[in-house]
Amino acid sequence: MFTIPNLLTSCNLFFGCLALVSLQDQKYDWCIYFIILAGIADFLDGFVAKRLNQNSDLGVQLDSLSDVISFGLLPGMMAFHMMQSMQWPMPSMAFFSFLLTMMAAFRLARFNVNVKQGLSYFTGLPVPACGLFFAGLLSLYHHERWHDSFLFHPFVFLSLILSFSILMVSKVKILKIYFFRGWLKANGFVLIIEALGILSCIWIGAGALSVVVFMHIVISFILPFKHFQITSS
Repeated sequence: MFTIPNLLTSCNLFFGCLALVSLQDQKYDWCIYFIILAGIADFLDGFVAKRLNQNSDLGVQLDSLSDVISFGLLPGMMAFHMMQSMQWPMPSMAFFSFLLTMMAAFRLARFNVNVKQGLSYFTGLPVPACGLFFAGLLSLYHHERWHDSFLFHPFVFLSLILSFSILMVSKVKILKIYFFRGWLKANGFVLIIEALGILSCIWIGAGALSVVVFMHIVISFILPFKHFQITSS
């Protein structure tokens, strides 16, 4: 039960809880740090499980339970926090934020009953990507320069919530990133493009998270199917 991968998964859950507390205390920078740490733990648990050959049904369930907190409930709370401070004709519209939480739960449940190993793409947007996107928006929202951006017009922001909710439960193919030689040879340009997105942190700080996630979605939409074929050589 208490294998290294499962302990890493529990770190994901722990950091998600810390991020929720930080959001409640209006410590937004810490909230973003903790969701990034949760994302790192989420990546490492799968990587380590494969390396140590410690994949298990328990690990799959624990991973999804952790993700629904760190990348389902947390982004829903982030969006709710932002929508509450926007000028809405009906304040109750802020509750639409929790579509993110609900669709994340549906996506994770679908994954648990229909796990397909070895595919080089995700079916639908992974919930960590959604969580990191809204973490980036939270950073921008509390930056004086970006607070009044068109992104935070109430109906634009609601459109983002609806779009990401749909993407999570859709059957859209989202490219997975691997570090096999063959994959890097065919798709290395993807990492280069997204590295440029990361450089935007110089100007917009943690808002770069939203930029990189958005770029990855766009790249996945425009890539031909051959780029979704995994090559491990």
